[in-house]
Amino acid sequence: MAEGIPSDAPEPSAHEATEQDDRFLLTNPRQIRQLLQALINQRSQISAHVGGRDQSFSTALLELDEDSLLLDLSINEANNRIAEQAEYLLCFAQLDRVRLRFRIADLERVDGDGTPGFRAPLPDSLYYLQRREHFRLETPITESPMCVLRLDDASPPTELVLRVIDISGGGVAVALVPGQPVPEQRHSYPRCVLQLPDADAIKLTLQVCNMYPHKLANGQDTLRVGLRFADLPRGADAAIQRYIFRIERQRSARKSGMLS
Repeated sequence: MAEGIPSDAPEPSAHEATEQDDRFLLTNPRQIRQLLQALINQRSQISAHVGGRDQSFSTALLELDEDSLLLDLSINEANNRIAEQAEYLLCFAQLDRVRLRFRIADLERVDGDGTPGFRAPLPDSLYYLQRREHFRLETPITESPMCVLRLDDASPPTELVLRVIDISGGGVAVALVPGQPVPEQRHSYPRCVLQLPDADAIKLTLQVCNMYPHKLANGQDTLRVGLRFADLPRGADAAIQRYIFRIERQRSARKSGMLS
């Protein structure tokens, strides 16, 4: 059971399926087949979310034929049983750091003479999110940026100091714990601060883009808040990219055994 080659980029949450951006929606069958075939050729890992929920397992595409695909089984048999009963699987993958998202339904487990897996019709649409300049980095706990979010419209006005859990050239995500004041959807908050490790503080305006429940790795329930950079000052974008590239280099070096 091939698990595919893990991606260097962070796995998107299943809740991102609520993002609607038709600029990146493909419905041409030939284009969809080409991208799915590329996932097979590159042995790309796929994160399959059961019914679009946070429950997921790692898998990979094994083969395509004229009108169907074969998805690898999970190494965990419990996941396979759940997937068999699911209405659909919401799948996330990446090709050259470009994110793909597609839904497969009507899964049928096959264990015959051929390769075991889940047989399903080809998806009739696929999101190909071509936003390389906004590659998201999941931040390391030991070297995370911090964000000061000033909620001037709260009662009373509140200043939240939050760890950035992921960052890109376009914005950050933070996690609010129960009891903390919640910002307003689509609202812009001026006089905020982004503090990168070993860099000067960046004063900027942050706009709330999305919010949804999120469970941290330690099991804590939080509210994940996506914030867009509304007015980055001069030089800030370069500082953010330097931080992202540095963390990526460190991770790549660890994988190759150059760092302990």
